[in-house]
Amino acid sequence: MAMSRERKVFAAVLLVAGAALAVDRGFIGVSGARSAHAAEMPAADAPGRTAATPVQTVTLASRLKQLGEVSRSVDLLETTLQRPVAVIEHTEAPAPAPVEDLRETFAAGHHLSALASTGRGANALINGRAVSIGETIGGYTLTEVTRDGAVFSGPGGTVELHLPKAR
Repeated sequence: MAMSRERKVFAAVLLVAGAALAVDRGFIGVSGARSAHAAEMPAADAPGRTAATPVQTVTLASRLKQLGEVSRSVDLLETTLQRPVAVIEHTEAPAPAPVEDLRETFAAGHHLSALASTGRGANALINGRAVSIGETIGGYTLTEVTRDGAVFSGPGGTVELHLPKAR
């Protein structure tokens, strides 16, 4: 069976890599490397060496042990989930607006565009948002849905919004 040119190149590269590995393990690896335990021994304890200043070797295990020593009184999950406290500047509140102005402001800022009534309740579509009876919007609570409007109760009394006239 004839081998293609690509397979011949692949086989040659594999053969060269295998030979390099054999040379590395056979000749260089035996005499050139020290075991991990010998590398961690202090210099004074190594055979054939004179007493010198001991060198402290930092190992991966000692580094992981240092990282694992976290105070047990600290809740890491809680400290990472804490949000920074927003700074609230204290300013003097303006004098309360007259009651009539609050109702007019609410009526001017909210637009009634649709009403819906079912056996389970009624809804009003205010500024594109469906509001059910009992929900609050802009400080006013929807209390009643009539045939052509919605009644809200809030500061200073009630406000009634009406559907726009048909053209």
